[in-house]
Formats: sequence, C-alpha cells, structure tokens
Amino acid sequence: MKFKFKFGDFFLMLGTLLVFGLSIVLWIFVMTNDQYFSHINQTSSVTQQARNRLNNSVYDLYIPTSSYGFKNGQLYRLYDAKKNLPLEFTKELKGIKFKNLSIASTSRSEYEHLLNNPDYIQLTFPDEVSIKLFTKQGSSASGQKFRRVFISANNDRLYLGNDQTMTVYQLDLARANFAKLRNYANHARSKTPVKFVRLKNNYEVFYTKAESWRVYSYLTNSQTDSYFVSRLLGTTNVTARSSKKGWVTYSLNYYTKLRIPKSGTKKHDLLYTKYEKSKNLAMHEQLLDSVDYVHKVGLSEQDLRFFDTNGMAISYTNYIEGLPVFTAQHTPQIKTTFTPESMQVAFNNIDLQIPIPFDGQTRNLPATDTVLQELVNKGLKKDQIQRIIVGFRMVKDNSHDHLANLIPTYYVKAYNRWQSLDEWQKQDLSVLNKTNKEGAQ
Repeated sequence: MKFKFKFGDFFLMLGTLLVFGLSIVLWIFVMTNDQYFSHINQTSSVTQQARNRLNNSVYDLYIPTSSYGFKNGQLYRLYDAKKNLPLEFTKELKGIKFKNLSIASTSRSEYEHLLNNPDYIQLTFPDEVSIKLFTKQGSSASGQKFRRVFISANNDRLYLGNDQTMTVYQLDLARANFAKLRNYANHARSKTPVKFVRLKNNYEVFYTKAESWRVYSYLTNSQTDSYFVSRLLGTTNVTARSSKKGWVTYSLNYYTKLRIPKSGTKKHDLLYTKYEKSKNLAMHEQLLDSVDYVHKVGLSEQDLRFFDTNGMAISYTNYIEGLPVFTAQHTPQIKTTFTPESMQVAFNNIDLQIPIPFDGQTRNLPATDTVLQELVNKGLKKDQIQRIIVGFRMVKDNSHDHLANLIPTYYVKAYNRWQSLDEWQKQDLSVLNKTNKEGAQ
C-alpha cells in the first residue's frame, strides 16, 4: 500500500503544535512575571485602602463624643460605659440610606428651641464636621457643616445643627431604626444636670452645680524612636542630625523629616513634616487626608477621637469615660496641620494601655458658671471665650515609671488657644488682650 503525503494535514499538525507551544511559553511568562501580579495586587490594594480609609475615618475617629437628653424638663449629659450611645449611633449609621438634605431653619430662636426640646436626644461632636463626610449629600464647595444630631421618635429623618451659623438641616433617611439608641438614653446610668450656654461661636455645656469627678489611672506604653522613623521615613537613606536644643532630626530627604526628643530629656512630643504644595482641599477631603496621616503614625487608636479644628489644624485625642485627655497641660494626642508649603503631624508617643481599677480618688470641680465668672474677673474678655469643657490632664504617677493618672480639670479655649483653667488664671490676661487687640487692627 502506498503512503499518500498530504500537505494540508502536515500544516494543520504543525500549526497545532506551534499554538500549543506558544500557549505554554505565554503561561510560563505570565506565571513568572512579578509585575503582572503586582499590578493586580496594587489595583486591589488601592481600592481596598480607599474603602478602609472612609470606614475608619467616619466610624472610628469621627464619631460623636457626648449625648444629652431630658427628664422631667431637666437637660442631662448622658453616659453609660456598657451602653455607649455614640457607638450605637455610628453602628446604626452604617446601614442607613441617606436621601434628601435640605435646610429646615436658620433662625436663632428656632435653633435654641430645638436645643431645649425634650422630644429629642442629642449627640454632639466636639467641633463642626462636614456633612458630606458622612452622607455624600451636598456640594463639596458648599461648606455645609454640623456639630449636633437631633434624634426623635421618627426614624425617617434626622436634624443636624450647626452651632456657628445656627442652621438646622433636615436629612431624610431610609432603613433607619434608632429604637435601641433611644432605649439606651432612657436607661443611661450616669445623668449629670447641664444647660446649654452660647459663648463666642458655639453652644457649650455648662454643669449647673459642683460635681465630684473620678480620677482614673492607666499603665502607659511608648514606642521606640526607631519605630516611628521606620513607619514615617523608611529604613534606608535616612540621616540624623542633633541640635543643641535637645532634638534629633531624622531626614529621608529635604522634603520629609521627623523631629524626636533626645533620649533622657523626658519629652514625648514628635513632629513629622512633609513639604508639599497645598492642594486646596474641601473640608471633608481635608478631614479624610488628615486621617491617613493619623493611621500612618501608628499610635493606638482604640480611644482616639476627633477633637478640634480651626480650618488648617485638626486635632485628635483619647476619650476616656466620655471626656478628652490632654497629654500635657493643654496638648491633644495628635494634631495634623495643613499649610501652603507642608503637611505637619505633631504627636505624643505615650499610649494609654491598661486601665487600673478605680481606687476611690476624686476631684471636686465647681459649676461652669463659677469658672466663667472667675475668668472674666481675672480679665479674660467674655466675647473671646470660645469653649469651656471638663477634660483629663495626664500626670505621671511617681510610684511607677509607666503609670499615669488622669486628673479632671476645666479646659478653656480663647483666642483660638486651648489652656487649662490653672494656666489661664496664672497668665497676665491684660497683656494677652492688648496683643490680640493690636493684632486685629
């Protein structure tokens, strides 16, 4: 039998072998190419980071810190460590669908009526925050801000209050249910009588009588200098330079620096600076960008909350038992500052770690009206007093190297400056008033 050679079959087999071989080569190339998988991971990572940034910023750092409600016509500050109203509110917020945002009122009389309406539970932030940060409602350029959330028996809407402009926004909702939060408010263990008093630009909480406040103690921890150098500058090409003023400055390059106290100085204040041109961010974008730097520093964030802002600087501090903690006389835990030339992060590296069982220590503080009158009598102009709050001053306990006591005291913000009541009382206020008057001219 003769063998018949067919060129068509030959080329078909040859083509099949070539395609099969090429597919093997391509498979090997793809599986061994790090850039391919790196690109996939980077894309996924960027998306996940953006999602995590939003969740962390809104539901961890930017949450209300105080709650208020009425009983028998009296306004009370509400607190319950086991049934935390602000945390319950933020938990509910995650499942809500935000619908329409509108202005309900711009009248001072209507705003104050809402402040003192017993039908509402109030949750407040320490300072104004962006509405768009939470709801995606409103324009980026509109500058819509709020400090208070008013919650009634109606689950279909919330009212948001801006203390500075006395504007009330109505926010329509879907899938909201604040029944558990209202139940927590009705059964809160701690109810302290208060009233709202308007100071320069805000309605502040005044304690209507002298109160006994607990002193708390915590074991503390502080990370090594190398920890922060590594997190903020990396591990290569970092240089160090000491100064005669007790600082060591680590530099990655001219644009990125970290200033750390020399060992033995007993200071704990660090300053990270990144030189870059201002991006002219909207408020909600600035709040989110600030959070990126807070996370980057690497402090413990379990009790860290947004505390204060003045447009360029955003401060965060720990909240213990519903009150802010100042790491020194008047210093918050961390402050990010946006300038036209740089981004700065000033922070204290002492972390509160383990609470010590309460030993019965207390401090008696006078009613807020008494404090206000003392400051005015001392010479501080009333129209320059922006805020008066009760907070904790962190004081080292000499009985143990890593033990700190949290001492309750009044803190006052005036002339855009936070100081303890004791600091204001010791200051020559006549000089301060004159300096600020000349600066305003």
